[in-house]
Amino acid sequence: MLAKAGKIVMQAPQQQLKLIFRGRLEFGTERTYNMVLQHWITRLESYFRSDVLFTAEQIFCVDDFSLTVPSQTLMSSEKSWRSTTSLLQEVAQYAIMGSVGAWCVDNGQVLAEFKIEPHSDKVAVSEYHRACELMRQGGMESEATEALNRAISKYASHALAYERRGYVNYKLKNYNDALYDFSKSIDLYPNNPEPYYGRGKMRMLKNDWETAVQDFNHCLRLSIPLQPIYWLARLQKGDSLFHAKKYTEAIVELKAFLARKFKETDPNFRHRSKAEYLLAECEKVVGKSK
Repeated sequence: MLAKAGKIVMQAPQQQLKLIFRGRLEFGTERTYNMVLQHWITRLESYFRSDVLFTAEQIFCVDDFSLTVPSQTLMSSEKSWRSTTSLLQEVAQYAIMGSVGAWCVDNGQVLAEFKIEPHSDKVAVSEYHRACELMRQGGMESEATEALNRAISKYASHALAYERRGYVNYKLKNYNDALYDFSKSIDLYPNNPEPYYGRGKMRMLKNDWETAVQDFNHCLRLSIPLQPIYWLARLQKGDSLFHAKKYTEAIVELKAFLARKFKETDPNFRHRSKAEYLLAECEKVVGKSK
């Protein structure tokens, strides 16, 4: 059985489920990396055995002391889902930065999902999470910036802290600083979709529509339709194409966005009216040209 939002969903024995994983964890030092690698190997041999979907050779990289799970979809059992997410959660607590997304899907329905990330008393970790909480509260941008600065001072390659600081600077209308932070985050971790979305928004503010489209394309390539940011990127790509006067291409993106049914809790739900307006304007222009 799988748990989501407090509910238990029973599954038939050995039922094959669609399991999606993507993300990265960084351990910072060779010593921590070697300890985590040995922990993974030992746990596989002594407890999980063949139930974990990834071998150490597939996901551990000694060059940058990281664990990287490239975006991939696998068909496997509930037991493999539980074992793999459990072991990832164990080793994540030794990381200094990063997160791994995991989704369990059956017939298009998300049965369970996890954002696996470190939670520890390491300054780079605790200050990053404190900043995220301050951002959720609203009106605490200065305090959030200070926390993110501390996280970065402790771990200079903290790509996620740069990305979050980019959004704080965006809210404060420090657009050049935001652009720097999003670009720095991409330089440090080019496979994360969030900073591409943020940088695309900065390009839109500068009326740099063509470059914005490129950033939103990167965001779409690196995210999956189960993530709200995927659809936010499609909408902003459609908006950018509209302003670039590429109306036919914009229609494709806007129709795809409007065909998706969003729950009221999804951040995309409130953007439907914007998508409808842009689509109507695009179709009006295309219709006149025929």
